Amino acid sequence: MQVAELRRAVGVSQAELADMLGVTQPAVSAWEAGRRTPTGEAAEKLERIAIVFDAPTRVAGEFRGRPIELPEGRWDPVVTPDHEIDLPNHIDWTPRQGRRDLRDRAQRASTYAQVLDEGSAADIQIWIDPDALVELWPEVPVARHMRQPVADLIVRLR
Repeated sequence: MQVAELRRAVGVSQAELADMLGVTQPAVSAWEAGRRTPTGEAAEKLERIAIVFDAPTRVAGEFRGRPIELPEGRWDPVVTPDHEIDLPNHIDWTPRQGRRDLRDRAQRASTYAQVLDEGSAADIQIWIDPDALVELWPEVPVARHMRQPVADLIVRLR
């Protein structure tokens, strides 16, 4: 996938992708226009994003006609718990909480719950660090229909 396709698949703006990757919005614009090529850590994170869209998933039930789809196994996180983030609209459609500081344990737990409840398996792999999820698990306030599927995911991640 090209950078613009990846960005659209994640559901973020150029500025939000730049924030995720630790670069500037003009850098993302230049990549999308083909004037420059991502390098270093930004290129590695873009590769991780591309991988999640082809990663194996597990359907762990259904809720309100929508499959509960979770990653099959462990993944390399794109967004680590040392960031402040804005979730894309398809996950945080209100957006009720605004910018979230993942360094704050309570904010990380509520953010992870929202991604697990509203996101796809790819979203989970982009926005959630698996080690941080395992460590936080008892504190993550997921919806009742997600408790068992996520508990099963935690077992696979340990």
